[in-house]
Parts: sequence; structure tokens; C-alpha cells
Amino acid sequence: MAIKGGKEDLELRGEGEHVRLIIPQRLRGKDLRLESESFLEKTSGILKDASVVVDLKGSGWDRGDILSVVESILLPAGASVLSWSPEEEDVRSWMKREGFALYCSGTEEKARIQQHRLLVESLVVEESLRSGRKIDHDGDIMILGNVNEGAEVFAGRSVVVVGRLRGLAHAGLTRSEEAFIVSGQFEASQVRIGDRISYMDEHCAWWGKTVSMKVVGGSIVVREIVP
Repeated sequence: MAIKGGKEDLELRGEGEHVRLIIPQRLRGKDLRLESESFLEKTSGILKDASVVVDLKGSGWDRGDILSVVESILLPAGASVLSWSPEEEDVRSWMKREGFALYCSGTEEKARIQQHRLLVESLVVEESLRSGRKIDHDGDIMILGNVNEGAEVFAGRSVVVVGRLRGLAHAGLTRSEEAFIVSGQFEASQVRIGDRISYMDEHCAWWGKTVSMKVVGGSIVVREIVP
């Protein structure tokens, strides 16, 4: 997949789990809001929530140019930067000094893509869940509050509840071998990880404590987290 205008226009290429945005030299220092308007109309469905490697062609790219790329293209499109790939070595050097994620070939870049994908797929809920509330997400879920009795949390991977867990937490719906559940104060009658279920009550040694849970040897193992 490749979308572009003329020879020296913005270009978008699909590369597996991410896309590559190619910005030609002629656009450096230009008003990208005007230059990118028609391009964004064509690519809005592709760039939204996409992980992007940004190619900066030519030389002389500075901080103002980078800010213009972010404000005029990436933010309006709803995309996130996986890494930057400047063509000129001087540009690459100053971006590296200032902490920009730079594109690398081979296994290092594959690892970066995997880590970025995990971060993008995490869901953070900045409130407590009342009875009857249900959260369902393919990645990790972090609840910055309580999960009250009658509330339900279903995650493709792991579940972290910063506060009290009294409702149902089901982790590992898609990747049970890596999934875990963490609760700041555990008071739930059952937890589920993958196809495993464990039932609890107030007589359990870890009731009311901070715990982590994971499947080990086919069973859910609970460990207290001691500060």
C-alpha cells in the first residue's frame, strides 16, 4: 500500500504492523497545514491510531520543523510516532542527543515495534467501576480506582486494579500465558485467567491484601505483594 501525490509530495507506505510517512525535503520550513490538507483527507482512515515511522528526507531539519510535522500531520490524524528516520546524519545526531526514538534496522526495531504495540493497546480507566459497569479490552487494563461488587473487567492480557477489587476480573482472554492480575486490596469471590477460575472468600490468607495472580502449572497462584 502506498499513497502519495506528486514526486515531491507526502507519501504513506504500509510496512506490516506500522506505516511509514515520507516527508520530502521541499516541505521543510513550509506551512505543513496547507501542504497536508488533501493528504490527510485521503489517509485519515489509515493513520488513525496507527504507529508511524517518520522519514525526513534531505537535510537541515530542526526542532521547529519536527514540531510542525507533529502539529500539522500526526496529531490531526490521530497517529502516534514509533520512531524517526532522518536522512541526514547531522539531524540524526541532534535528535539522538535530545532523546528522540530513532529508527533502527533489524531485531532492535522489531523489539521497539512490539513494545510500542503493547503500550498502544493498554487501556487506563481513571475512575472506580460501580456495580453493573463492564470494561472489555483486547490489551492490558489498568483501573486507577476500585472495581466494586457487580462490576466486570475483561482483558485480553493483564488486569491491574490500583484500589480494591471486589468485582469480577478476567485476564488472559487472548494471551493467558503472559497474563496476570494485580489488586491493591483483594476482596473478590473469584478471579479468572484464561480458562482458569479460582474461588476465594474472606478466610483466604491474602483477603484484603495487595496481591498478584498468575497461572503457574495450570493453576492460578496468588502471591502477596509486600511493600
